[in-house]
Amino acid sequence: MEKPLRMGVLGCARIAERYMLSAINLSNRTQLVAVASRSKTRAEKFAEIFGCDPVVGYENIISRQDIDAVYIPLPPSLHEELAIESLRSGKHVLCEKPFTTGLVESKRVVEEARKRGLLVMENFMFVQHPQHSFVKNLIAGGEVGDIRLFTGAFGFPPI
Repeated sequence: MEKPLRMGVLGCARIAERYMLSAINLSNRTQLVAVASRSKTRAEKFAEIFGCDPVVGYENIISRQDIDAVYIPLPPSLHEELAIESLRSGKHVLCEKPFTTGLVESKRVVEEARKRGLLVMENFMFVQHPQHSFVKNLIAGGEVGDIRLFTGAFGFPPI
């Protein structure tokens, strides 16, 4: 078996807490090594919940040698800078959506990854949700009837 991808998390966002960190811990292909926050208390809280090292300051995850990839669940305005910094430190990047604030910014990140032979990816998992197959099967089975209009909304239920 291959050794797991050692991951660090830049930020203690709610989406990371509710979905991603548990998923990282459940996989035998990934290992959650550390989580960073600007707040020591917040980093320690997340580290205790998810069984990893607490780190104060995003740069202190990016510079670690025991991390292969970073997950960035921070506000979009920080994605480009932190993704490029992470890539320059030899880390693969998984970035929460939206990937960056614009096309030019996204191109810069992708070019940096190409230059270094690293992977960069937007965490847009919604299109893989099993609800889509369920609805496609209803339509294919004729249970819905003729589709005349489709609208959709994306959101999270309150905790």
